[in-house]
Amino acid sequence: MSTDKSEDKSLIGYFKSMHETWDILRWSMREFVNENARGYLKRVYFWSVLSRLVSLLNPWLVGLGMTGLFAHDKQIALFAVSALFVTYVVGTIFEWRTGHFIELALGENIRSIEHKINAIFFSKNLGLHLREGGKLTQENMEKGWNRLDMVQKSILFGGVDSGVSLVLSLSMLVILSPISGLIVFVCLLLNILFSIYLNQFIASRMEPVEKRFRRIFRKRGERWQGVERVITSGRHMEEVEEMNKEFSETLEEDRKIWLRYILGTMPRGILAGVSVSLVGLYAGWQVWIGHMAISDIVPILTWSGMSTQQIRFLARTEREVSWCTPSLKSLREALNLECDVQENPDAIELKQGPVSVEFKNVCHSYEHARKDSDKGPVHVLFNLSFEVKPGEKVALIGPSGGGKSTIVRFLLRYMDPMLGSILINGFNLKDIALQSWRNLVGYISQQPRIFDGTLRENLIYGLPLHERQTITDEEIWKIMRLLRIDFGNRLTHGLETRVGRNGMKLSGGEAQRVMIGAAALKRPRFMIIDEATSSLDAENQAAVQEGIDLLLQQQEASAIIIAHRLSTVMRCDKFVVLKPVESLAPGESQIECVAHSIEELFEHSLTFRKLAELEGVRAAA
Repeated sequence: MSTDKSEDKSLIGYFKSMHETWDILRWSMREFVNENARGYLKRVYFWSVLSRLVSLLNPWLVGLGMTGLFAHDKQIALFAVSALFVTYVVGTIFEWRTGHFIELALGENIRSIEHKINAIFFSKNLGLHLREGGKLTQENMEKGWNRLDMVQKSILFGGVDSGVSLVLSLSMLVILSPISGLIVFVCLLLNILFSIYLNQFIASRMEPVEKRFRRIFRKRGERWQGVERVITSGRHMEEVEEMNKEFSETLEEDRKIWLRYILGTMPRGILAGVSVSLVGLYAGWQVWIGHMAISDIVPILTWSGMSTQQIRFLARTEREVSWCTPSLKSLREALNLECDVQENPDAIELKQGPVSVEFKNVCHSYEHARKDSDKGPVHVLFNLSFEVKPGEKVALIGPSGGGKSTIVRFLLRYMDPMLGSILINGFNLKDIALQSWRNLVGYISQQPRIFDGTLRENLIYGLPLHERQTITDEEIWKIMRLLRIDFGNRLTHGLETRVGRNGMKLSGGEAQRVMIGAAALKRPRFMIIDEATSSLDAENQAAVQEGIDLLLQQQEASAIIIAHRLSTVMRCDKFVVLKPVESLAPGESQIECVAHSIEELFEHSLTFRKLAELEGVRAAA
């Protein structure tokens, strides 16, 4: 019978789990704590040590005062009282300095976390985002961000002070009464053993629960963003109930784990009580036999109580860190995903000018691993070769599964093809500086990506910073007029009209025209157009297409146009008809036909004739 590794309850398993937690904390420290924050943290430790040292003197001074009272020594008694007042004042100042640098460290760390997560998230190539969508999600990033913030606050506001207090109080206790110190130290060791066990318990049980929570949050985010579809489908009540059921079931599992964890903390509290009682008995016996002054009982009991109390506080910090560890582990896995698109250090910088694109013997397949299936990879491109000359508009035509979307992803460098090469002006796309290529490309996707903000902000989003700062409203309106983009009286504040999240205040056609305008404002030398006018009526579609043609002509720009409706590609210079790889006979080319007119397509392409018949397109058109 096999044993699940997550159920490993051996001592080695405990230490492995503990090591993983510490490894995640070290990773967090290395990735997100910058030099400024490290400097502030050193000051936090310095002032915290001074603050705790001063506060730990108080019970000793109380004992000293008691000695003065018992001995009727006025000088010692007054000195003790005066010193107590001074320690309270000095301790308050030291605590202020500690809190001051904690706040500075927190602020610096939050800034670093925000910057690093954004930088790493956006540094991943688009193919990785596509393939690892379950990990590189908004929900996963936000949860990891929140857990990182929670961990640092727990450590800085509780862990540092408790750790310093424990070390100093135990050290002073050992100096004053070694046996008492030994009793508390044994209690500490037993607490560490309990911590090892509880840490392993959380790590093994919480990981699957965290995965379920991520799935629930991802689904919730999708339903919130797709609120229109949910409500119009009449599914809103059903969705609420389903999400509530899934969340409740997962929460119940989560609650069982943490209730058992809390139950496991009881022995630590009992140990603390036992250790303080033993210290009290020992100290009392020492006083009874005359080996210890009665005034020494005050600091001994205070320091032993403080030591065991700090152990409990550290256990609370440990619990919070353990609770955050599964989310931090998920964040680390996501951020450490290795990009499969790398830019060469000596990458070629493309200059402004005409663009040619050539696909040479490109082959590609997708791995779709299924636990319940033995199917192999899905082949989408096979020995694909075609060319887009400078200033040429090329339409890609073919049924679903023909590889059109994959070609677009290659051009945007989501990923690289498994075999073959893509040449831009004769240079392999792998050897070109990505930013220089993206500066030449205008991309209009089938689904508009509108950001919350003004119309102007969305239109100029793809421009370099200096152009965003200098472009005038007249220049923007000029491009929009050229593209026949007209919003009528919907623009209540002109270009400063707010469009809402995901363009909610715009119609589907208006949102699509915003994206067309944004791509055109870049004045690209190569355009990738994926059914840019699918949401427009026939009249507006014709007007916008005429504007795009004029813009391409003025810019001497090349273009690849993905055809989902044949009416959108009638103005192209060249037509490439693709067939799905799975339909090919041995030795057959994936490109069924390359034509330069609709009549030529009708004559040589069976695939085109079938599509044309479905859409009612005739050769005479």
